Amino acid sequence: MKTVLRAGMALASGCLLAAPAGAQATGPVIEHIDAQGLRALVTGLGHEITNEAVSEEGQPIVTATTGTMNYLVAGTVCENGQCQGLLTELVFTNTPATLEIANHVNQSYAAIKLVVLDGDNVVFSRYDVLNGGTTLGALSTSVSTLLEIAGTIVQSNGE
Repeated sequence: MKTVLRAGMALASGCLLAAPAGAQATGPVIEHIDAQGLRALVTGLGHEITNEAVSEEGQPIVTATTGTMNYLVAGTVCENGQCQGLLTELVFTNTPATLEIANHVNQSYAAIKLVVLDGDNVVFSRYDVLNGGTTLGALSTSVSTLLEIAGTIVQSNGE
């Protein structure tokens, strides 16, 4: 298990260092995100959109694939399709993650949440708040970081 966590921590450090500070500030400052912004976020990462929906609460949801992982991005705290937050979530099935690993991940990565469900399923999520403004570049870095850390932790867990 320590190997899994070390690999994940090393990757997290690498992800944060690999994205220059200027890359996160690229683009205009946005104070909300909508369905079009979610599509731009996903396609800007080079990922394929697999589905789009709007929740009963009016939250735009885009599901996408990296080619190896499926995930969703959803606007949160929305009014008229304009959302103040972004939730990124992915689920891995048949994963031998333990509560101990989940606790360590949740304590080590403040911006990432790992939940172990029944049936060896795990959910990784990350939440970004757009209050005061951010850039699409910063949101892209957030999504990429979550996907890389989650993939590394799950893949290393089987070793």
